Amino acid sequence: MINAELTFEYEGAKVFVLQINETLDALFAKWNYAGLDTKEYEKLTSEKRKREYLGVRLALRKLLNKEIVINYDVNGKPFIADGSCNISISHSNKWIAVMAHPTAIVGIDIECPTDKIKNVFTRFLSKTEQEELSNGNNIAQLQLAWSAKEALYKIIGKQAVDFAAQLRVFPFEVKNEGVMLAQHINTKTLYTLFYIQSAEYTLVYCRA
Repeated sequence: MINAELTFEYEGAKVFVLQINETLDALFAKWNYAGLDTKEYEKLTSEKRKREYLGVRLALRKLLNKEIVINYDVNGKPFIADGSCNISISHSNKWIAVMAHPTAIVGIDIECPTDKIKNVFTRFLSKTEQEELSNGNNIAQLQLAWSAKEALYKIIGKQAVDFAAQLRVFPFEVKNEGVMLAQHINTKTLYTLFYIQSAEYTLVYCRA
């Protein structure tokens, strides 16, 4: 079944995190909505992609309490067809996170823990960040830094595509829940991000 793990509001934004445990057939049956683009759905070749496709739409329907249609702009950014709010979506393994705000741009990222991040952190952290963030020795900190930059990219777009050169995460203390400060280097804009970290996932979210 679909189990809602977390629902909350943050500065006018709504956030919903869930774990998908249902079969693909059960998910499809739950959708039961004429707005589902079956042609788009049938183009998906893997069960994983299909589960994500349905899970995200079910999550947004529950979060917004209405039927929704998701479209994508030229940069691949999702938006609600009726224009009633701005959204951000993320998924990792069986976890899905969605965020919505009526006017503000939002960004959210959820990631399941993995040691592989130790092999790639130099690609998304500048040398200064690497020195300030444990030189790659604190996996939990690396996961938070990665998710922070993913969430910011969803807000800023292609002007933040180079995570190491265009985004900076300032030093922060790792807790179960906390706050991070980051900057878009190109514009010198500062962003405050909030996070939740558990054994199951790392979640970072931000409202611009």
